[in-house]
Amino acid sequence: MRRPLLVVTLVVLGGLLMANPLYLPIALDEPTTGYSHAVQPIESDLVAADADVVDRADLDPETREAFDRARDSPEGGFTVEDPDERVGSLPYPAEPTTGDGILVVADGNDRYEFWTRTVEQEPGSTVVQRLLVQPVGFLVGFLSLVAAVAVAIRGRNGDAPADADGD
Repeated sequence: MRRPLLVVTLVVLGGLLMANPLYLPIALDEPTTGYSHAVQPIESDLVAADADVVDRADLDPETREAFDRARDSPEGGFTVEDPDERVGSLPYPAEPTTGDGILVVADGNDRYEFWTRTVEQEPGSTVVQRLLVQPVGFLVGFLSLVAAVAVAIRGRNGDAPADADGD
């Protein structure tokens, strides 16, 4: 009677752990807001006809500094979390469009898209759950199901009582 209970317990435990993407991650902290600045080069013939092209020299000093920082960054941009570190003359929409978060900047013969936008960043506890807790839980759940199968098969084949004679 104990073996069927063990098999059922392992199956239920395995099923719950493998279903963890349905109930994890649990938000423990509030997401943080970041203000992203990114620059990417564009071909001059790909600039939309209705796009206003602003010369880099015509940018106000704070915008020019943010543009240069994003362009010179190895990642092609940077993000700040403090609202006071944003550039006051630039918009930070959630969904940038040309003229509202996307600025076409000319620097000599080169053309760049300068993107600014607001992004929600997951808290560290959520990232840990996604990268560590969910995969480990799924693996332990899978192994619980394998163990349930092994216990059930062993219970079927290996529990024949020995003869009284010892044969």
